[in-house]
Amino acid sequence: MAQILSARRRILAVLAGGFCGTLLRVMLSSLIQGWLGKAWPSDILLINITGAFLLAFISTIADATLLIGPTRRLFINVGLLGAYTTFSSLALGDVLLITAGRLLSALLYLLVSSLGGIVAVLVGNLLGDWYVNTSKRLLWARTIQRLTSLGTDVTQPAPLNNRVLRKKILCTNCQTILPSYANFCGLCGVKLEKSYQNMVNT
Repeated sequence: MAQILSARRRILAVLAGGFCGTLLRVMLSSLIQGWLGKAWPSDILLINITGAFLLAFISTIADATLLIGPTRRLFINVGLLGAYTTFSSLALGDVLLITAGRLLSALLYLLVSSLGGIVAVLVGNLLGDWYVNTSKRLLWARTIQRLTSLGTDVTQPAPLNNRVLRKKILCTNCQTILPSYANFCGLCGVKLEKSYQNMVNT
């Protein structure tokens, strides 16, 4: 039976991440304002874009269940990055520019924030996919090296059922279709139990 994270563990993960994310945003905002000044809300722009990038990158790794389990995902994505990024500050900065009569700056700020966030998410996804694929290749190379050092003949692999290789796992909790190598559901955080009953064709 699939095990779901306890409510206490989820809440503590989000609280701890939110605390760290808030401190990180305040310190980074002060640092950026010291460099670039306060005439334009560049601090919130940079914070939101880097937050969007990190959210996409970490979500991609978490979906592949590589280094990031459900507790770490709640801590980083929901808690830390949820508190680190801020839409309300973006909206406030834009309104302040409009009330100061800087309509062109307000429009530019809104466009750069929106488009920059989308580009950051796309780059984060691409970089996350590259990292996952690279890590899998390194893991496979280490496995081959270890088997070779143990005297195993890796030039004649055991026959595999191609139908099993093409199958994916169905999460028994939220019915999400996941890769066959997944150990946790990236959507609901449930630990997966692999069996032929919850395997699906791709």
